[in-house]
Amino acid sequence: MKRILLPILALFTINVSIAQQKAPMSSKITNTKMVSNINPIVNNNQSLVTPPAPLWSDDCSDASTWVFTNTSLPPLDWNWTTNVDVQSQCVTNLPASLATFNSTTASNGYMIINSDAGPTGDQNGTPIVAEFTNVQPIDLTGYANVQLTFQHSFRWWNDTRGVRVSGDNGATWTDFEISNATTYSTPNQDSDNPHVSTYNISSIAGNQSQVLVQFYYDDNDYWGWYWNVDDVSIEEVPDNGLECNDETFGGWWVGYQSTGDLGVDYTLYPMAQALANPYRMEAVLSNTGVNTQNNVTLHVDVEEPNGNVASFSSSPSTLLGAPNPQNDTTATTSNFSPSSMGIHNFTFWSTSDSFPTTDTMIMSSIVTDSVYGVDYDWDGTGSNLAGGYYCGRSCGGQVLANVFDIYENATLTSISFHVSSSSVPGSKLTVEVYEATGQIYLDESDVYTLQPQDIGSWVTVPLLNPYPLFAGTGYMAAVRGTQHPTDTSLISSTSNINTSSYIQDNGCDIGTQGFGYWYTSSDALAIRMNFGYISSVNDDLKSGFSIYPNPSNGIFTIDNKNNNNSKFTVRNIIGQIAYNGSVGSMTNRIIDLSNLKAGVYTIEFDSEYNSYTQKLVIE
Repeated sequence: MKRILLPILALFTINVSIAQQKAPMSSKITNTKMVSNINPIVNNNQSLVTPPAPLWSDDCSDASTWVFTNTSLPPLDWNWTTNVDVQSQCVTNLPASLATFNSTTASNGYMIINSDAGPTGDQNGTPIVAEFTNVQPIDLTGYANVQLTFQHSFRWWNDTRGVRVSGDNGATWTDFEISNATTYSTPNQDSDNPHVSTYNISSIAGNQSQVLVQFYYDDNDYWGWYWNVDDVSIEEVPDNGLECNDETFGGWWVGYQSTGDLGVDYTLYPMAQALANPYRMEAVLSNTGVNTQNNVTLHVDVEEPNGNVASFSSSPSTLLGAPNPQNDTTATTSNFSPSSMGIHNFTFWSTSDSFPTTDTMIMSSIVTDSVYGVDYDWDGTGSNLAGGYYCGRSCGGQVLANVFDIYENATLTSISFHVSSSSVPGSKLTVEVYEATGQIYLDESDVYTLQPQDIGSWVTVPLLNPYPLFAGTGYMAAVRGTQHPTDTSLISSTSNINTSSYIQDNGCDIGTQGFGYWYTSSDALAIRMNFGYISSVNDDLKSGFSIYPNPSNGIFTIDNKNNNNSKFTVRNIIGQIAYNGSVGSMTNRIIDLSNLKAGVYTIEFDSEYNSYTQKLVIE
């Protein structure tokens, strides 16, 4: 069974008793972003079963086939457009994956509603509700088992989006929710593009002669985003159908019940943690056909860095079909323990006796030596991050935090965070550590002042003292901002849904619970734990080693001000050695690493008396 839903902006406490309360995902995570030099995350969208021919369809090429209604405040409404450039329609700050609507027939017209275009940015205290409905009722007489399918894309921020179906020409309606701000605690901020939704509407529309379909949008008095809809159709439910959704490798659905943790999908996973808690592969399998599906099985292939593939599967199950189709949350019978560091690709699909294969879904995780992260920014350039959350504001210094489960004892030496490009140099930040249960403060760093080169980049700040973390405990890695009228700071975010992230309100009234209250964040934050000695950008002053320019194009100078020779090693973000060298005492040396890919590296200096690690950025 899927987890119990949390209310939005819930008080943050983490322990075994509430670890079972998690918000479910509403769609495949095909919007997961990945850099091209690793491997793209893909949804093949090619099962071996031919989709049924539609009984009725509308590709939204003619707006007159729909009627537009607005039960609240004009001028916000659904609009018909042929412009596939979503950014140009007042929908700002979209990630590249959503900037162009990619439905099958978007170029001949589709529907869009944009909360940003509402009066005063729709933050005027008036909920905005708008609908569009097919004009001509649909005759489905003789078809008992039918399903509604449409293509769409969206960016959600606490709005309610859904589709309603009527079998009696609008006298009564049945809602099929796509998102609901009153029940989902983790908004699915970015959809895939397009996302294809299918709903079994047999109980409402089967054998009915006057069927209406209505799409509605309610911004719930929030500053919402937008929704695109296109290519709407009704088909007969196929005899045999199967879907695999909500894939995860962290144990988010059922694995947490036996381990007592959160089940987070760690995209940067230290080897010691991965061995103590191997990857737990799970998904939600659904019967989308009429017939019972027997021997329904989840399959997962894990491709390792050396190209070897390890195969896993779940125990088979039986799922009933229409009119009351079943779904089941299932896990593979064994977990995956990595044998080497590097990128691992997880391919998910499912089968049954009557259905050869569902679409495939590929997710990725990197096993590292010491970096713990949830942010999808595999190469450290920030290219996979979007948006951000205020840390330091004129109203107060908020605390932003990610929760990390510790499975093997470790020593936390520093915390890294990605500074949003909207931040201001001169802003002051502090990194902090909390024990997740009860928000118990544990440790912090010196105050760090953002430099111009930090904007839009990763920054690593060491703790005052390395802090021991113990297996079986959850900890928060946090960044605290400072109140200032102009020097604002933001931490970048990402759309990894299987995570737990939080904001402490320290005077900005982001909710109704008052000063010091912890609220759930709608996105994972670009905040990482480091168990190795990854230094701050200022540690060259302490170590006697200077690196300049930094960032560079790969050609830089190492200046050794120490009275001894030193060997050095350049490593990439997952700990692999990219270069070995040495530098003489009281000398400098020009290094040419322009052949390396852009990203964040570390240089480990090992002299006769001391060892130091510094950050190197290649652009």
